Amino acid sequence: MGSLLAPLTDPGRIPPLKAVVIGVLLLAVPLAWWTILRLAGTSVPAPAPSGLSMTLIVVAALVVAPLLETAILLVLHWLMVVRFGADRSTFVLAAVATAVVAHLPLTLVRTPVTAAIFVVFALVYAGWFASRGWRWAFLGAALAHATYNAGSLALSPVFAWLLRPA
Repeated sequence: MGSLLAPLTDPGRIPPLKAVVIGVLLLAVPLAWWTILRLAGTSVPAPAPSGLSMTLIVVAALVVAPLLETAILLVLHWLMVVRFGADRSTFVLAAVATAVVAHLPLTLVRTPVTAAIFVVFALVYAGWFASRGWRWAFLGAALAHATYNAGSLALSPVFAWLLRPA
């Protein structure tokens, strides 16, 4: 199983570039899931307006969320793996559960995407930590997350079309 996960858990020769590639590739998750929902004729309720400025949305998506959520991964990893000796799979499950709870309410549209991308972020963090230490692990997970969020903002017209009310 370790070799199957190596594309995520091994930082490679150029870790920042690898993190960006992981973030870009993660955009396939919402594209695939929301396409499936659209083709299945799933009725998605219209989103409520956020009330936040576009500047605040962009800063939150590109800076605050990646740093804050990766800091939570760092603390969770330190507690579970470093301090109490849990294995990587237990850490990944706890990280995904934490992410899903942080992104309540549970919805058919958002929850599977959140779970899938946080499996990847947790695997990146745990693998890169084992290989290069917490600084590279933090950088890898945060950069992959920020890249994913930037791509999500760029693809928001496509996502809005896929998720338009049926």
